[in-house]
Amino acid sequence: MLNILILLALALVVWQLAVALRAMSRGAKGDPQQLLQALKRRVILSILIVAALFVMGALGLIEPHGLST
Repeated sequence: MLNILILLALALVVWQLAVALRAMSRGAKGDPQQLLQALKRRVILSILIVAALFVMGALGLIEPHGLST
């Protein structure tokens, strides 16, 4: 269940990046506020994802796995 939530949150980050790219590609006729808002939402979502991963790791809800050699 947590894996699905994390994947959905990451998909939201990619979606916001696509929205910002579309706003940026419009050039001068595009709305710069739309670009700024999309990038701001992407940064906030990324920070929330990293914080949630740290909290879930501290609570033992997720466990890191070692790389096998």
